[in-house]
Amino acid sequence: MRWGMWLLGLMLVAPLAALEGLYRHTLSRVPTLPSKSERLSLPEERLRLRWWMSLEQPQVTYVQPVWSWTAAVYFLKVFMNTSDHRDDSPMGLSLADQVARQWSSEMEQQGAPHLRGPERLALTVWLTRHWSAEDLVMHELQHRSLFQQYDSVFDAARSVFGKEWAELDLASIALLKAFINAPSRCNPWCAPERNLRKRNSLLRAAHANTDITVGELEEALRARPLLAPRPKQWASCENSRLGDTWDSGAAP
Repeated sequence: MRWGMWLLGLMLVAPLAALEGLYRHTLSRVPTLPSKSERLSLPEERLRLRWWMSLEQPQVTYVQPVWSWTAAVYFLKVFMNTSDHRDDSPMGLSLADQVARQWSSEMEQQGAPHLRGPERLALTVWLTRHWSAEDLVMHELQHRSLFQQYDSVFDAARSVFGKEWAELDLASIALLKAFINAPSRCNPWCAPERNLRKRNSLLRAAHANTDITVGELEEALRARPLLAPRPKQWASCENSRLGDTWDSGAAP
């Protein structure tokens, strides 16, 4: 009986150890690991960060570390097709993958070797083990480019609204989020109504998750933020006007 239990334990532990060894070996081929961005300290800035995080779809409230047994259980579910494995993916994995892709692109632009799929996957796993949801979102805010013109979402806020991040209201944060997620489709100058519909969709989803109150939702839906003039270096688009406001007759 003891030998049987020992053999069974070995059969379970050996694949997990092999997975962990493969992960560490693959991670060692990543030239440089990213550093955490400095967190926002002012209450006004942190409130806007909370709004931004509440607008994530799907929402990420925490990051579930991906360990060897986590991956083993996930792949077992995929193999056995016991459930929709996309719904069973660890919380925060998609956000970590997005940061890994951003970091890989930045390093490649600086001359580092291109990260292949296995290395990027190992980096994604490393991020889930060492970074929180706020760390991942802060990296996106600091490093997400827009039309290759900006170094951060904070710069984009200044260009879109002519205001600092801490000065934006909830409606403006949601509008900016819609723009950042789909710069071409939801350009507030070129496709204002589409941008407005996406903004409102994000706001309603945040309310459904109880992240914003009914009063905050209704006030944000009524708001028609005033845009700054479109940056001259951006390509022009048809049927748009510099510094245009939203159509006051548009339905929220």
